[in-house]
Amino acid sequence: MDQREELIKNVYDFLKRDEFMVSEPDLYGLVTFDLICKRGNERYIIKILYNVNTFSKIGVAPLMKMSSLTNSKAIIIGEKAGNGKLERGVLYFRHGVPILSLESFKDYLKGEPPVIYSAHGGFYVGINGKKMRDLREKNKYSIGDISLKLGVSRRSVSLYESGSSATIDIYLKLENILKGDISMDLDMSISDIVSVPDNIASEFINEVFTVMNNIGYVSEYISRNPFDGLSYCSESHLIIGAFNDINESNNRIISIKKISDVLDDIPVLISRGTSEKQNIYGCKIISLKNLRKIYDIDSFNEILEKLK
Repeated sequence: MDQREELIKNVYDFLKRDEFMVSEPDLYGLVTFDLICKRGNERYIIKILYNVNTFSKIGVAPLMKMSSLTNSKAIIIGEKAGNGKLERGVLYFRHGVPILSLESFKDYLKGEPPVIYSAHGGFYVGINGKKMRDLREKNKYSIGDISLKLGVSRRSVSLYESGSSATIDIYLKLENILKGDISMDLDMSISDIVSVPDNIASEFINEVFTVMNNIGYVSEYISRNPFDGLSYCSESHLIIGAFNDINESNNRIISIKKISDVLDDIPVLISRGTSEKQNIYGCKIISLKNLRKIYDIDSFNEILEKLK
């Protein structure tokens, strides 16, 4: 077992012990994520890397889609960044995707979100400007007083009270001067503001999602996964897998079923060719030929009901 496989196993075992429902960590082929898990209203899409510097920008777009369409938080769990170990209690980012060590992730699930983040130049703490101003006024300090005690400009103090972050040493001084916690919980959502294109779907997959959209579903292709995308409407949420040959993809189908169990979505396999099977491993099968004949959601759902 290599270091990444060991880390995946440790994350999986922890989530199971912490009463999460978790997809199995042996997903088929190249995947955007390694685990999907849920506990009550909590949902996480997790990519696990021993060295987080290996995370490529190409993985951002599918993670963003998965996070948005499944109402889940996407996160990378890692051990190292380059030659350095990820610090406990520190939030890192790569290509706008939040990164935590396993221990930091455990703390987060216990209700202890990180308040320190890593950025160019070192570690920083987000400041709750309102708390800082309230404590300053309670202690009868002016902005000038704080400026002198910190050894920074009045403008810097004003920026802190407007919500700007501070280096750890400045933050600790502020906390000591004001005699209170003025940290702000960090945003754990994907924050990449650069548009990242997803991979281009094949002609076959494009046709599948075009038909699904025409039926009345909102559909999104998602690359680098065992499934090919998600189709949603008010009545049902579907995980779609497009197959040239259903009979040659057992491992992939099993992975789709495991993911659907966690998300509570219906796994639907679209076969390019004909198939005598209507259901395999709990996934419903519809041929592309028959899919083309469906024109509305009610008719589609009636067909799904018959595929036992």
